[in-house]
Amino acid sequence: MAPLKNNFLKRYLRTAILIVIILLTANYYLSNNYSIIAPGITVDLKDIVTVENGSKNEKGSFFLTTVSSRSLNIPLLFIAAVDPYVNIEKKEQIIPQGWDMKQYMDYMKRWMDESQKIAEVVALKKAGYNPTILGDGAQVVEIMPESPAKNLIFPGDIIKKIDGEKISLADEMVKKVKAHKVGEKVNLEIERKGKLLDVVVPTMESTSEKGKAVIGVYITTLNWKPILPISIQINTGDIGGPSAGSMFALEILNQLLPEDLTKGHRIAGTGTISLDGEIGEIGGVQQKVVAAHRDGAELFFAPEKNAADAEKAAKNLGIKVISVKKLDDILNYLSKLN
Repeated sequence: MAPLKNNFLKRYLRTAILIVIILLTANYYLSNNYSIIAPGITVDLKDIVTVENGSKNEKGSFFLTTVSSRSLNIPLLFIAAVDPYVNIEKKEQIIPQGWDMKQYMDYMKRWMDESQKIAEVVALKKAGYNPTILGDGAQVVEIMPESPAKNLIFPGDIIKKIDGEKISLADEMVKKVKAHKVGEKVNLEIERKGKLLDVVVPTMESTSEKGKAVIGVYITTLNWKPILPISIQINTGDIGGPSAGSMFALEILNQLLPEDLTKGHRIAGTGTISLDGEIGEIGGVQQKVVAAHRDGAELFFAPEKNAADAEKAAKNLGIKVISVKKLDDILNYLSKLN
C-alpha cells in the first residue's frame, strides 16, 4: 500500500505544481498585457486650488473625478467579471508602445499642467481679467506605431503651423487636427534642428474618440509662458492628464466671483477645456460617474460626446448627468440652479 500512496502523493504534487505554474504564467501574461480601469478618487477642488484674494467660503463643492488604473491579475480578473464598472483594457490602448509607466505618467503630468494653465486663462477671462498664455509650438514627444506620421515626423520636432496657420500651444494643434475629417491630409510646418520643413500627413481615427481625426503623435507645448494678473496655485499631486480642465475653471471662477456658483450643492464633472471654453471628450466617464456618486455628488457635468455613457452609469445611482459643450453651458445651468 505504501508504494501506491507514494505514487498518489507524487501525482498530486506534480498536479499542484503544474497548476501553480499555469496560474503564475497566466498572472504574468495578464499583468504585462492588460490593465483594469475602475472608479478612482474624487477631490474637493477647494482643497487643492487657491486663488489670490479668492474666497473658499462657499457651502457647496466642485469635485475633480478620476479613474484608477492597475495592472491586471487573476484576483482582479474575477472582480472585473462581476463589477460592471471595472473594465479590462489592453495596455497598448492606455500606455504608448515602448513606454514604461514612468514615461507615461510624466507625459500625463505635463498634460495636467497644460490643462491647468488653460483653465486659469479661461476662468480669468470670464472673471473680467486679461490673461495671456504663450508657447513656441507643439513639440513631438513620441510617434504612435500605427501613425501615418511615422517616418515623416520624429520626436523632438516642433510643429509651428497647421494648414498655414501659426500655432503656439499643443491644445491649438489638437483642435485644428480634429477639425479635419478622418483620412484628410494636414499640412504641417515643422522645425527640426533649426530648419523649417513642410510635411503633409494624412489623419487617422482616434482610438479614444471615435470619429475624431488625429495624426498619431504625442505632443506638449514647448516653452510655456503664462502671463496671469493674479496668482493661482493648483496642487494635484500624482494625478495626471487633461480631463479636469473644465472643473478647474469652475473652481477658479467660484473663488473669484462674489456669488456661490454651487448654490450649496456637491457638483462633480469631467472634460478637457480649450482656450475658447469648449469642453472636450475624455475617457473613463462611467467610472468617474460612479466615483462621484460614491462620494456624495448630486450633479455630474459630462462632455456632450460622453453624455450617453455617463447617463448609463448614472441610471440607477440617483446622480443627475448634464451634457455640456462649452463652459458657458455649465455656467448657464448653474445660474438657474436652486
